[in-house]
Amino acid sequence: MTQPGRAALFLVVAWLLAAVALLAIQGMLLAWVGVAGAASLVGLGLRALHRQQRRPSILDRPRVPERYRVADDLTQPLEVVVAVAEAEA
Repeated sequence: MTQPGRAALFLVVAWLLAAVALLAIQGMLLAWVGVAGAASLVGLGLRALHRQQRRPSILDRPRVPERYRVADDLTQPLEVVVAVAEAEA
């Protein structure tokens, strides 16, 4: 990390610690932690729900080529598997 980056990070951490100290002095630290925790959980839950809804369906996958289906069928003789693969190639 560069020197200006460290200074900026130190400044942000210092401001956050000062804010936490002021909340503790005023007796509102526990309420702030409760509200911030609840808001974080709601935000994470909504984000997870959004990601789950945007994920492509497993039913929308492309069809497996014939040579793969024949090769996966262990009851097929090797000659049939090779013939199907050569026909598609």
